[in-house]
Amino acid sequence: MKKLYDKFLNELEYLMDNAPFFLIILALLILRNLYNFIIKRYYKSENTELEILNNKLQEEKNLNQQKLKSYEHLEKESLTNKNELLKVKQELTETKKIYFESLNKKEQEIAKHKETNTHQKRTYERYVNFKTVEANNTRLGAHFIKNVISQIYDDIEQTEKSYKTFLGISFSVKNTKRKIPPIKALKNIFKLLDYNVTALHKENTSLKEELEHIHMFLDLIKYLKPNTNIQFNNTLKREQNNTIKIKPTLFFPFVENALKHGNLNNKHSFISIILKENEHKQLSYCLVNSAEQRLNYTTEVTTPTSFGLNALQQLLNAYYPKSKLEHKALPNNQYLSELTLSLH
Repeated sequence: MKKLYDKFLNELEYLMDNAPFFLIILALLILRNLYNFIIKRYYKSENTELEILNNKLQEEKNLNQQKLKSYEHLEKESLTNKNELLKVKQELTETKKIYFESLNKKEQEIAKHKETNTHQKRTYERYVNFKTVEANNTRLGAHFIKNVISQIYDDIEQTEKSYKTFLGISFSVKNTKRKIPPIKALKNIFKLLDYNVTALHKENTSLKEELEHIHMFLDLIKYLKPNTNIQFNNTLKREQNNTIKIKPTLFFPFVENALKHGNLNNKHSFISIILKENEHKQLSYCLVNSAEQRLNYTTEVTTPTSFGLNALQQLLNAYYPKSKLEHKALPNNQYLSELTLSLH
């Protein structure tokens, strides 16, 4: 462009130097028009290029706007998805919380149910054990029953043989050595068996009823062992005998133990029982009996080894845990069994 302009100035200068004035004016007009034409064409060409560039830029702008809209749409969708995802996570968290709370509650219910079942099972087992202990404690020894019935049978036979008849009159030629007749002994053994059977279905009995059957038991021992001296000293008041309640056959194992393991065959044999209330308002039941001769004796409490005393100890553990059962050998071939019973 600068070269063209310089060329135009050179030609103008040449005309001014060599042509008349009007020619100069004409030349100037022609040159001006020529210059304008050239400039117009130049700018027209440049304008075309600019238009092409502008159209191209416009197209790129439109394309970028579309991309921007697309990006904005994607961003909006992403934000929406993000919010939905966050909502889903919150719902999942709440669901997990509810699930674990429910699961924990169910586990607690199951644990409580198991605990209840365990408690019921233990209660039932304890009940069965207690009933077993009661059954063991109320047993009368089969050997004792057999001996009593055998003695009754022998006495009845001897009684029949001792009677003679003369002129239609019956009379006895022998006197019985036993103070208790066999019929009374038979009644006593029946009453004792009935008391033992009914004891399994009774929670407790009066002390009076228990002692009545203890006396029956002692009468049968006297029937089997006529040389045995039996003493029973009850210092309790009549009201106490009627009002105090105990487990049926609670005192039986002492008498049974004396019969099984005591020496009750000679004229010095004895069973001595004292029933009283001690200074601590406890019931004291003490039995001392003659025993086999021993080279050694001990004053220490010994562990009961017989079935009856074991059953009694189990019964005390179950129903009278504050009570005390004592067994010990004494001098002069004697044996002591004592129960200190706490009723409260």
